[in-house]
Amino acid sequence: MALRLGLLLLILPLLIRGQENRVIRGRLLSASTNQPVQFATLSVADGRLSSATNAEGYFMLDLPESCVRDTLTIVALHYWSAQLPVSALPSTEFTVRLNEVPNTVTTADIYFDAAPAFATRDTLLKAVAAISRNYSQQPTLLRGFYRESVRDETSDVQAMEAEGLIEVYKPSYHFPDQSDRIRFLKGRRKPLNQFTTPILTPGPWVSNMLDVVKYQEFLFRNRAVNKNYVFNRTGETIIGDQPVYIIGFRPRDDAQLDGYFTGSLFLTKRSLAIIRAEYTLTPAGLNLLNQARGYVQLYKTRLLQRTYVATYALFGQQWSFQSGSVENTLAYEPSGNRLKARIDFVVTRRNDDQIKPFSRFAEASMRLPMQSYTKTDDTFWEGETYLLPTRP
Repeated sequence: MALRLGLLLLILPLLIRGQENRVIRGRLLSASTNQPVQFATLSVADGRLSSATNAEGYFMLDLPESCVRDTLTIVALHYWSAQLPVSALPSTEFTVRLNEVPNTVTTADIYFDAAPAFATRDTLLKAVAAISRNYSQQPTLLRGFYRESVRDETSDVQAMEAEGLIEVYKPSYHFPDQSDRIRFLKGRRKPLNQFTTPILTPGPWVSNMLDVVKYQEFLFRNRAVNKNYVFNRTGETIIGDQPVYIIGFRPRDDAQLDGYFTGSLFLTKRSLAIIRAEYTLTPAGLNLLNQARGYVQLYKTRLLQRTYVATYALFGQQWSFQSGSVENTLAYEPSGNRLKARIDFVVTRRNDDQIKPFSRFAEASMRLPMQSYTKTDDTFWEGETYLLPTRP
């Protein structure tokens, strides 16, 4: 088997093959450090089928046999992309090693020729103006998997675990005022009853919460940059083979009470597509959320930190929302222990072939028909690609 881009496939003993679909399982590691590459994007069939690695670098894809002639594409932040023929992948679990991008990587600037005081703001305005061109121009039906959990940070005792499968009707990015519609397909929940926890993660609605390109009012308002924030170019890197600018943002010194986030946006140099966002709630944002939902009074907990990650992947020649996570750190006041509440979401299928919105009556409600489970059922997600669990 030919080695491409420095990747090495190491075959491990685990036979996996379905009757109709081919299930691919593996692990993604850094070629230089041997550490797992977390939350990388894997896609097949021009982005119609996709998945992600978990916190330990493990992944799986459930592929129809029709994809045997396709190519598996792997993309991760700070790594060169990898392309592997599906037909050449072993039927056993395998390991892929990605080559890391040097910290000194630089490519020619296109949009930062203006005076430094105006270059970042001007570039962001160009990125906002290019949204309708850079992202899916047709309504798209996304199929996505999410997993959320709450655990005691000190003892690693799980308090809750839930996972679900949803469909998202996402209108064209040409029409930012048209909202997504979300339909719940199935899911299961494991209540562990160690302690009562607040509902901090939005379950099926996480795909809306994280799509900063479509719902970016906190950064851009009416196609203008939010004046409560300061934007600066902080660096550049590679995502897959895409050279990207890194744009940092934070509240202005005189707008600390109105700026609720701080973080970074990753823009492709060529087309100024926003393909990744990493951001955190500021103290003002934490205070607002604690007061608005009364965590301290209702659950005897206080939100200490919340971080967000959102990623986008190529779907044909345009970009589409792909995956993301929300992680919360809380203080449990009676014991002083800290809790970790986290949700991860990944798009597993895309279809833009004459998609119509489903009815409002079919949309997910707050009362989700979740099944209860107390042990792992390997057949529950049979036939579906899902994010492999990471268990403490």
